[in-house]
Amino acid sequence: MSFKLDLHIHTESHGKTYINAEQLQQSLDYNGIDGIAVTNFFDISHAIWLKRKLKDHIIIVGQEIWTTEGHIVGLGLKERIADSQDVADTIGLIHDQGGLAVAPHPFLFLGIGKGVVTLPFDAIEVYNGLLGLTIIFNYMAKRMAVKMNASQIASTDTTNPLYIGHSYTNVLVEEPDQILRAIQLGKIKLRKRALPLPLIFIIKSIMKLPDLDTCSLHAVPCFICSKSMITGLFKEECCCFDCGKKQWSRVSCCNGHFLCERCVLRYGQEMANQKKTLMMEGCM
Repeated sequence: MSFKLDLHIHTESHGKTYINAEQLQQSLDYNGIDGIAVTNFFDISHAIWLKRKLKDHIIIVGQEIWTTEGHIVGLGLKERIADSQDVADTIGLIHDQGGLAVAPHPFLFLGIGKGVVTLPFDAIEVYNGLLGLTIIFNYMAKRMAVKMNASQIASTDTTNPLYIGHSYTNVLVEEPDQILRAIQLGKIKLRKRALPLPLIFIIKSIMKLPDLDTCSLHAVPCFICSKSMITGLFKEECCCFDCGKKQWSRVSCCNGHFLCERCVLRYGQEMANQKKTLMMEGCM
């Protein structure tokens, strides 16, 4: 027996919900996927809520975490892990909860990069569907995983329910409670398919059009105006909208808003606290 799992999904991004319970249920049923890992930034409350809501499918509670060295994913979490910590310490906190530490898109600019080889990761995301057509980033991750003899996973990294399971990890176990251990041991087969290239969004981003709606494949809204964040080809000097700090960055809002990393994480923490309060009050 095996379970088809998309192990890197964002149902929410920066406080906005992009995949609700009904959409997720329909997507999993339609695409023939057994389950997902919900790996939202800053917060795990929506993942916990979906796990309680969709009992006929496997919902792994996860989180994509900002560390001082880059993004990592924790799978099988029971509590939110704070951002902005040393990557080795963060991996330790994931392991303390009995979870798995995964290196997602390691060669994207927010990934850990070659530093992965010196850290106790349980698996490496060697195929990210969003990066599928660019080839090189996934190829480099695959090459590194093979050199390390590390377990490998495939995922979509999407916020669009239509594409859940477009690429996935087939975990070869008999029971759901064996899944995390099987991933760690490499008892998997990968299904690799690239998500479509969002050409219109890319062109509008390059043109720096204002009031640009977020890309449905991987929505990253601005904390200030909720319109799309965009990534430029080159770094530009930006001034933080909140604290005034100046720094060079490739990422900013289409409307010119910019938050330094410290302020992004502070906004994310405030958002997570609000969601936690709503969850405790039974409002989700």
